[in-house]
Amino acid sequence: MFLGRISAVDLLVIEFLGLALVAMCVVVVALPCARKPTQRIRYE
Repeated sequence: MFLGRISAVDLLVIEFLGLALVAMCVVVVALPCARKPTQRIRYE
């Protein structure tokens, strides 16, 4: 539809936003894995 009107700046902005979204998803997934479990809670 609008492929003829998209400028190089728009493409850079879209690419940057896409990379930022992927980076945020990686951070959200990686943070719970990096936390050490607390020593006070025991599952027995």
